[in-house]
Amino acid sequence: MIRQKEKILVLNVHEKDIRKMNGFADFNASQLIKCFAGGKIFYFSDSINRFGIKRTEEEIKKIVREEGASIVFFAPNGDSYELSIEFFRGLKEEFGIKCVLWVLDDEMIFDVLTKYYSQAFDAAVTTDYYAAFAYNKLGLPALYYFSSYLKGDLYPVDIEKDIAVSFIGDCSKADREEQISYLKDNGIDVRSFGDGTTGGFLKKEDLPLIFSRSKINLNFTRLDKAGPNSWFLEDNALTNIIRQNKGRPMEIALTRSFCLSEASPSLSSVFEEGKEIDAFRSKEELLEKVKYYLKNGTERQRLAESAYRKAISRYEADIFFPVLSDRLCEALEKGRYLPEEKNIYKDAAFKRNHVIRLSIVMLYQLSRLRMLLAAETLVSLFRYGIIVFLVSFAKAIRITSLKLSSKKRPVVDGTYRK
Repeated sequence: MIRQKEKILVLNVHEKDIRKMNGFADFNASQLIKCFAGGKIFYFSDSINRFGIKRTEEEIKKIVREEGASIVFFAPNGDSYELSIEFFRGLKEEFGIKCVLWVLDDEMIFDVLTKYYSQAFDAAVTTDYYAAFAYNKLGLPALYYFSSYLKGDLYPVDIEKDIAVSFIGDCSKADREEQISYLKDNGIDVRSFGDGTTGGFLKKEDLPLIFSRSKINLNFTRLDKAGPNSWFLEDNALTNIIRQNKGRPMEIALTRSFCLSEASPSLSSVFEEGKEIDAFRSKEELLEKVKYYLKNGTERQRLAESAYRKAISRYEADIFFPVLSDRLCEALEKGRYLPEEKNIYKDAAFKRNHVIRLSIVMLYQLSRLRMLLAAETLVSLFRYGIIVFLVSFAKAIRITSLKLSSKKRPVVDGTYRK
């Protein structure tokens, strides 16, 4: 197979302490590397903060050259504007490689970031079912990837179901706390784990036990509202009504446990509602279905068993990743639906966000007294003119101030975030 001859480089954002945070990005990268002839993970944002943009770009080129990588995967967050679109196009021209977007949050970031980067890429893998079609419209072949996990990490535990309802995740996001409080106010016993909860931090290895102990495992799909950490969404208010497929239902399914999920338009592309999972569309319907499934254990177990059979046979990582990698290689061989345009198109919002992110980087470098790096970054802030610089830099100062003030507030240390 072609993929067994290719080496890859995966550009992830940050190196994370998996004891405290979700390491899903690194998990994906490691599974991809297993499917190819080898590869390496490089944390581009960490490198930029420490060594600057120019040196980071040179390091990426060095890895491609010395490791013989023929495919570069770029896995951005919503604020990952540091490596320019032009850099990726130049990387392809210099080394004759293929570049692939690997995007976990396209429901949030397609309109503000990844659709622009698609101009310099050869394919995309996205967790947003509908973004795959939008990439196609822009001339880019795209594959839909929901979520995949190893059965060695997530598995059924034979134990009494002594938790009525549980939720694992960040309760500060969106309206999660409001919906959980609504259940509690109506007499439902809910156990929560994660930021701001009495259950606190859960290690990854504890997940199968909590899922298996719970009669009902909740999953929420509303996107988080724009704040200091998601400033790039401030000019994209429609994200407030979008629902996002999460990896949680897949995790729950692999433990042969029942998931009651907030509805999302593409949920049915993975699990069939009423046969493998159930969904709610309001807090009133959530309460109604929680009461129903607490009384109907046989029905609950029927759905859990069906979801488990599908997850273990189709979506388990050792099965799913090789199939996905083969499909990706086929797409790369066929090429783009439309040739790359000579020009790279950017609108005012993208330019502003680009400079905001670079300004935040510079402010961080100044705070660490890395003056030469800050001076290097400063030069790049004027690439779109003085007006864009002034507007963007002022906003970067405000965002940085909000982040610093939020860090002073007491929070529960760590969470397995979803």
